Amino acid sequence: MAQSTTDTRVPAVPGTGVRLLSLLREFKTALDEWPAALYQLDETELGEVVGSMLQIGTRGENVAALATSDALNRGTVSNSTATGAPAWVAQQTAGVEPTVVRRVGAVGVECADPRNKVVADALATGSASVPVAAAALREVPQILPKLPTADRDDLLGRYLSLSDHGARTLRELSTRILGEYAPEQLAHNEERQQDCESVYWADLPSGLTRFVAELSGGHAAVVKHALRALSAPAPQTCSTSTNEDPAPLETGAGAPERDSRTPAKRRADALVRLVDTAAGVLDGTSPRSVGEFGGTAKILVTMDYATLYEGLREAGRLDQFGSRGSGSDPTYLPGIGDTTDGDYLDAGTLRRLACDADLIPAVLGGDSEPLDVGRAKRLFTGGLRTAIIHRDKGCTFPGCDRPPDWCEAHHVTPWWAGGKTNLANAALLCARHHTIVHRDLLTAQVTSAGVTWDLTPGLMPSRPGQTPAA
Repeated sequence: MAQSTTDTRVPAVPGTGVRLLSLLREFKTALDEWPAALYQLDETELGEVVGSMLQIGTRGENVAALATSDALNRGTVSNSTATGAPAWVAQQTAGVEPTVVRRVGAVGVECADPRNKVVADALATGSASVPVAAAALREVPQILPKLPTADRDDLLGRYLSLSDHGARTLRELSTRILGEYAPEQLAHNEERQQDCESVYWADLPSGLTRFVAELSGGHAAVVKHALRALSAPAPQTCSTSTNEDPAPLETGAGAPERDSRTPAKRRADALVRLVDTAAGVLDGTSPRSVGEFGGTAKILVTMDYATLYEGLREAGRLDQFGSRGSGSDPTYLPGIGDTTDGDYLDAGTLRRLACDADLIPAVLGGDSEPLDVGRAKRLFTGGLRTAIIHRDKGCTFPGCDRPPDWCEAHHVTPWWAGGKTNLANAALLCARHHTIVHRDLLTAQVTSAGVTWDLTPGLMPSRPGQTPAA
């Protein structure tokens, strides 16, 4: 009989398995009592319940995957009527999402392979989750051929160490490694994806029409950015507000009304708006741009200057920046770049965006777009807003993940209190946290590396001439 995965770890004392199984059955029964008892808990205890339940769910997937591995090694799966580990897992569950069942079964199969002991150990100790283990097992075989001197277990361990950051971080790590060691593969992947692109639609019985688009990473980044830029919540300004108020706190009767549209509805409205505008431009009936909104429809990318320079020089675009004849042309460096939406793309795709779409990254702070406009202007616009987005990446309030196109540029020291309109006095905030910052009179420390908020209420002045609270 094959060796059980538990044989590679220190065994529990006799009787532990029976005891734990009894506790598991008791806990499973107790879960049904929780919904009716939640009202008896205070706010802190409710938070403890949420955190503990989610941790139990993640840990439970780990144990389920290891149990599946043991079932494979013991021959339990092969002796059953199931067609494989995922099907065997499905037979043991009722009401569990099929995606979870397949994931646990697939990782269980991998953990049954002695070559993946590092993965099984990570699941056993709880240092990695099943989704991250699945991503690591999928990504490492693609990366290993590009790193001939790398040790497989070490590479798996590095991927698994990013468990707290989620599966997407692991995919981004693969892209970054390929960008450094095999940029031609990233370019090939993008070209292959573009060859497979498709858009189709179907009429639904409800009268609606379903559109389905499958796009390459580069094209999808452009579409997603444009939709996000136009799908931010748009609260309706209350008619009771006046221009005489130097600092509306966005609370009480004068607060903007909440945008009641769902995120999906906002994205649908954004798509129709983009298509309407593009059609109008093509027909010559709409020469204007899409309009004013919180972000920018131009995608902002960050990449190595030398990588960008080489592509622009070959495209004959460097004369626009006065770079010809400098005598210091940099050597081409393989690499990748990222968008403000968090999409990592290969250098060739980003250079194409820079050239073909006229999205030329500028050296922020140049003479044409100064980063400090002092007291002359109140609003953060143009190159200054671009610089803020480049630094903050999104809402800076602790724990918020709203993208930059959903955010407003906030004066940390209020404009009416003498604060300047410059990069050192700016912070991106989504509408909700912008309201909270003004409601609680919060302030922050701004450095070149980012924004750190002090959540002590009352530190921001609320009217001209007021001294902040100590």
